[in-house]
Amino acid sequence: MAKSLTKEEKMVLIAVMKYIISTDGVITEREIADINELAEKKGFEDFQKIFEEVDREVKSIDDLKDLIRKIEKNDNRDLLLRYALEFSRADANVNLHEIEILKFMSKTWGIKLDSMMGK
Repeated sequence: MAKSLTKEEKMVLIAVMKYIISTDGVITEREIADINELAEKKGFEDFQKIFEEVDREVKSIDDLKDLIRKIEKNDNRDLLLRYALEFSRADANVNLHEIEILKFMSKTWGIKLDSMMGK
């Protein structure tokens, strides 16, 4: 999966994951496992470097939205949104902030979120 992602797409994925974790203030074992799994995927050898860059650059929800808007290629948008949706379900406690960022990604990229919900 990560092999075909650009640096900016990886940043969005990591930033969204971090945002989803922070919205409820609890990090579950499943969320940790999902992050570790992502970091170990082929093509994500730069995970730690990008994670640190996201830490420096994404300080607010507006920063996250700006980053999401920068993804102009349609190729990986579905993949990024699908992964974010799966990650939001990791703790079985999808909250309003998680839903809002998923809806923002969906609207910004022109992807119907409803069509992904059942998958």
